[in-house]
Amino acid sequence: MTPEQLKASILQYAMEGKLVKQNPNNEPASELIKKIENEKDELVKEGKIKKSKKLPAITDDEKPFDIPDSWEWVRLADLGANVQYSFADGPFGSNLKKEHYTDKKEVRIIQLSNIGELGWRDDNHRYTTFEHLKDIKRSEVHSGDIVIAKMMPAGRAIVVPQHLEKKFVLSSDAVKFVPHRLLYKDFLYFAINSSVFKSQVDAEVQGITRKRTSLTKIKKYILPLPPLEEQQRIVSKVEKLIPLVDDYAESYNRLQKIDNEFEDKLKQSVLQYAMEGKLVKQNPSDEPASELIKKIENEKAELVKEGKIKKNKKLPAITDDEKPFDIPDSWEWVEI
Repeated sequence: MTPEQLKASILQYAMEGKLVKQNPNNEPASELIKKIENEKDELVKEGKIKKSKKLPAITDDEKPFDIPDSWEWVRLADLGANVQYSFADGPFGSNLKKEHYTDKKEVRIIQLSNIGELGWRDDNHRYTTFEHLKDIKRSEVHSGDIVIAKMMPAGRAIVVPQHLEKKFVLSSDAVKFVPHRLLYKDFLYFAINSSVFKSQVDAEVQGITRKRTSLTKIKKYILPLPPLEEQQRIVSKVEKLIPLVDDYAESYNRLQKIDNEFEDKLKQSVLQYAMEGKLVKQNPSDEPASELIKKIENEKAELVKEGKIKKNKKLPAITDDEKPFDIPDSWEWVEI
């Protein structure tokens, strides 16, 4: 099993409710969802946020596996914070052109290269101005927000690091997700990076050379949601296991290197055995190689006689010192 497969298995177990024990005293996820919905309804009623477009109910056909009774299947759109732009994609190209970039460390642009497999990758530093951020405010990102890649590796998520930069904004290749304050953000980060979410993304990516997804699609995908206390227990368990996976990866990579070297040596040994006449049995009934050489020489001599080819300069006979090993009696050493 590769380190990637092992990590995927751990996350899959976590998403199925098999990584930690359930506690019957934990408030079920259904109550957590009700609290989020009630808060949202109240804010809509007060005119503080707009009413979201209701997504269709999750059907049994959409659910890839069974989850514990205290868990709930939810769409990602239902888990956003009750704030303006809890979901948003990056600005279109016309809203973030070359002239909007700056050499000053003002607003860090989050790009695909920053969305690493193991979290935030501090590569490819690019900035826009504080002034231009006012025009693309919906794409602003804060430390602690989740950012999801729209292009391959589509669906991969990171948590924006704390205190790395003054301000952040998305590039056009990513979307942001601000989780509701009642949810455990790190659990959602693991859930989005699990095969549960990724398989939905992979099934609907579009494009030939640069496959991509969209904000609309990402919001409709489903996730299993445990009780809040269990979310915390799952995160603690995963965080203990990931360093062990990293240790396993080092050993695995060393072993792979040894295996590759062994395969190369084995291949060389097979070819060496073949050249020494030790790979297959000799058949005394086979015409010896000396007769084959005579036929080639006779044909060449005939063509020289007819003037069709020129006579080659004769090379010196092969000495015993030139022969690196013994060969069967029916074989011959020849110049190439």
